[in-house]
Amino acid sequence: MRGFDVNSYADYCANELERQILAEGEDTVLAFIMEPVGGVATGALVAPDHYYKTVREICDRYGVLLIFDEVMCGAGRTGTFLAAHHWPDALPDLVACAKGLSAGYTPLGAMIAPNRIVDKVVESGGFLHGHTYSGNPLSSAIGVAVLTELVNQDLMRNADRMGVLLRQRLTTLKERTSTIGDVRGMGLLNAVEIVRDKATKEIFPASSQASYRVSAIARDLGLHIYGRRAAGGSSVNGSWQLLRSSSPNKKLTSSWNCLQRRFAF
Repeated sequence: MRGFDVNSYADYCANELERQILAEGEDTVLAFIMEPVGGVATGALVAPDHYYKTVREICDRYGVLLIFDEVMCGAGRTGTFLAAHHWPDALPDLVACAKGLSAGYTPLGAMIAPNRIVDKVVESGGFLHGHTYSGNPLSSAIGVAVLTELVNQDLMRNADRMGVLLRQRLTTLKERTSTIGDVRGMGLLNAVEIVRDKATKEIFPASSQASYRVSAIARDLGLHIYGRRAAGGSSVNGSWQLLRSSSPNKKLTSSWNCLQRRFAF
């Protein structure tokens, strides 16, 4: 955003949270929910470290619960079991997890809560929740198997190590191409932002369907990426591609080089 750098904009956003809590009335605000590492909404966006600490302090100041949505970034994908573990001075009160808990083999989700919250809920009569397939043994067994492999195969440390290599390759591609405006992410949850002009970060018009065309071309080349045009392709948020790879090898580089040659608007 104009008039800000990354750090000052993070401060502005955190301060906006406090202003909004005061505007609504602190007694009326129960919780603040955020993705510590962006998923579908922002394309692997990671804020500066101080943002998380400031948000935690604001929530504590006004008695607001801090909830991390780790449906995409949790279960080891960013190099730690929870993305929250990257910011130990800003740990959330509640965490929502899914997807990686079962490696996509079966639907499985979980809410993680500390005893200080669970005990209060129990004292108040408990929390009756669930749906038809809650606690089914098949999903539960798959979840146990996946988490066992996650630990035994040291996959979290592998995600951290391979994520560094992936971002190095993507950054190299960014320097060699004209359509990558940003590379961001953590561990093996990463994204590249698609732009028309790297200098101004001007994006392609929504009518060009840039993000979806990149995904289609990549699929033809044997590379699966997840594209999204944010905010209707507005100039504020633009388009991005999520890239997740356990082996950032030559296929990624060669595929993106082919994308660069074929991607014309």
